[in-house]
Amino acid sequence: MNKTLLSVPLLAASLAAGPMHAADPSAKVLARAEMPEGFVVGSGDPPLGLLVELEGEGVGASAAAAPSAANVLASGVAGDGEATLSIRHDLEVSLKFDLYVSEDGERFRYASSCAVTPGISSFELWQHPVRAFALGNPRVVDAGKLACD
Repeated sequence: MNKTLLSVPLLAASLAAGPMHAADPSAKVLARAEMPEGFVVGSGDPPLGLLVELEGEGVGASAAAAPSAANVLASGVAGDGEATLSIRHDLEVSLKFDLYVSEDGERFRYASSCAVTPGISSFELWQHPVRAFALGNPRVVDAGKLACD
């Protein structure tokens, strides 16, 4: 079961937006080779990096990037016990991502995650083995609608 630990400001915003929802039990499972273009895959150590370009009111482009060139970083600890992932960015908007986790590094299951607000990290926790994370499909969300799903 994915448990989400949030900083106090993000937790307050999430509670104001409504209850947190677990991932749909029929959630999509993808093989590593089926991961959509633009997703970054790894253990979180070293950090996963995305370079997200905003255009108008939304995301114009997104691509995997070296951590030194990225404006979105996901740092994690994957392994046999509990796994954690912290996502942060330096953009001026709130972003939601699609997040997948893998117990074997080859098959990835969609996981619920929270939107990430500027200047605040989102922390995700799993109490089962996770070998790799896949992060992508960034999209701008209204700062008042930070539900976790």
